[in-house]
Amino acid sequence: MFDTESLRHRYSQLFVLFLLSSIVYAMIHSIGSGVKNFQDNFYKKDSLIEMAVHLKLKLGDRIFPQVLLEKDGWMAHITEKELDYFQNVKPLKNKQEIAEEIAALDQYLDSQGITLLVVAAPSKASIYPEKMPDEIKPMPVESKLDELIFYMEDNHQPAILDLRPALKAARQEQDVYYKTNTHWNGYGAFVAYTEIMNALTEEHPELQPYKTGDLNLVTTDPEVQDLAAIMPANFITEPGFFFAPKTPFVQTLTSENYLGYHQFSSTPDATLPTLLMFHDSFGEYYLNDYLSMNFAKSHFVYNNAIRKYLTPEALQQIKPNIVIIEILERNIGMLENHLSDFAPK
Repeated sequence: MFDTESLRHRYSQLFVLFLLSSIVYAMIHSIGSGVKNFQDNFYKKDSLIEMAVHLKLKLGDRIFPQVLLEKDGWMAHITEKELDYFQNVKPLKNKQEIAEEIAALDQYLDSQGITLLVVAAPSKASIYPEKMPDEIKPMPVESKLDELIFYMEDNHQPAILDLRPALKAARQEQDVYYKTNTHWNGYGAFVAYTEIMNALTEEHPELQPYKTGDLNLVTTDPEVQDLAAIMPANFITEPGFFFAPKTPFVQTLTSENYLGYHQFSSTPDATLPTLLMFHDSFGEYYLNDYLSMNFAKSHFVYNNAIRKYLTPEALQQIKPNIVIIEILERNIGMLENHLSDFAPK
């Protein structure tokens, strides 16, 4: 009679032997780098981690370090700050200070003949809230961005350009954010660019936004986007696309300094205005390149360097006609620190 229990036991023994042999094999190959670097140089460490992530996905896990699997294959960045913002857990305590600093900066720049535009880039969950798991719901109160916008409206202070309505309308035709990235895609960035240009045309009628038909659609091969890379799940890829001039006319130099002055662009038309733009990573995702098409010179600086480059001395050197400050909506409270040099005396 065939002894299935004995055979199952034999297979179990072989599996344990194989597992132990594999571990010993990996340790032997790893020890060559020395005990001090053993953890970092463990043989096939990255492949083993990725296999573990793949197994967790197959078992139905949805929560990974900093990443949440949403509905329909979408991913969310789930730092504590991100979830708190989505759920409206904390009010914006410094809205008065921020509003007063923006008003003071606007007044100063206006005295120098410079136009100011503050732009709020929406968090991904603000445009696709239905992708969040049903267990995670926002509280029925205003978001921090809404608090600031309403406060500034009530006090007749300069408006912040809110991109949420335009992006929510545009998503009805095409996705405006990546599924596996926390940022907008090339189409979403183009919607933001169009809204920014339209907001500037009242004072600068020469700044007419390009249309998608004026440009070429460039597609990229599927690649690992930022949230998949964080998991890490390098087997999950997503293609990208963006719009580019049919005939290149923008010259761009990009610095490797991702904490300060980031990019300089120029076009042949010297009659166009000069732009000084402060931005976060959302500027990097196509927006800066789109904007540079409409200016003679464009200077792009990261937000953490605002207090270094938004000074009378720097403005005298750069001579911008327009200053744009783009900031992710969940970071709107950081404007107080960025603009503190312009606080009312």
